[in-house]
Amino acid sequence: MAYEQIDFTPPQGVRSEAERGLAWRREYGRGGTEVGIARARDLSNGVTISPDTARRMKAYFDRHEIDKQGEGWSPDEQGYPSNGRIAWALWGGDPGRSWANRLVERMNAEDESRSMTMDIERRDFEFDAADDLVVESRADGRAVIVGYAAVYNRLSLDLGGFREMILPGAFDKVLGRERGRQDVVALFNHNSDIVLGRTSSGTLELSSDDKGLRYVVTPPVSRADVLELIQRRDVKGSSFAFTVDSKGEAFVPDEKGNAIRHIREVSGLYDVGPVLVPAYPASTAGVAMRSYQTWLALQQAQANPEPRSLVPYAAIAAALRLRSQMRG
Repeated sequence: MAYEQIDFTPPQGVRSEAERGLAWRREYGRGGTEVGIARARDLSNGVTISPDTARRMKAYFDRHEIDKQGEGWSPDEQGYPSNGRIAWALWGGDPGRSWANRLVERMNAEDESRSMTMDIERRDFEFDAADDLVVESRADGRAVIVGYAAVYNRLSLDLGGFREMILPGAFDKVLGRERGRQDVVALFNHNSDIVLGRTSSGTLELSSDDKGLRYVVTPPVSRADVLELIQRRDVKGSSFAFTVDSKGEAFVPDEKGNAIRHIREVSGLYDVGPVLVPAYPASTAGVAMRSYQTWLALQQAQANPEPRSLVPYAAIAAALRLRSQMRG
């Protein structure tokens, strides 16, 4: 079970702040939403929260940090407690924010540790057109980053003897299967310390169109520097992390006999986001290299059919041993 070593029970400071928020709500009849009131009731009663709730709490505090600048936040200000201050308390207040941050940090660390044992690949794309990675303003005044994490039908650079192409629809199955319950994170420059958004918190939206895998992320106000870098075109690339099963890939020779890895179906999607210096280096394609070496071994076996009764089976066995050794 994931996160079994993490305690999701609200500590006393969080419970007390939620109780304060509920008391204010009863006294003044304002501040917070029905969701916030329900959250405060659970927190004040010490109800163990889910990992998704912890991420939603962090997302709430990141979004509403700016409310502290409003009138009536501090006891010595007119209008105290303001609507924003009451809502903040309902979510656990400053203790709740610190607790949610710790929980998410531990969950992210566990996710990263778990991913080390998986065959996760990462690819980068750089865009020439200015509208392929942009900052847009929404009706509510929030700034969002809109870009493509992956582009279909584009040949990669050489990955160590072969090139790669992502075929249209490669993400359809994983997006459809995980719709509504997936948890993909948006990172800046591959850095898990710079989280821009997450699907489970509603701050990251993913879709597939004719061009590729499109993402829309609403970063916290504290990441205004990333927005500025994109607007100035200092940052003009995107990245994504993924896994591919053997049935989701195929190596096909081009007209010159060079190997092209076709990615037909992505089995897992883990993170997306803008990158400063996009590339397509062979150093990120270790998993694909194993598949390529297996394919090469089979191709060589087919080119050398003697002895006829033994070579195909020996080649297949050698290819499987090679894949096992490289995984180890």
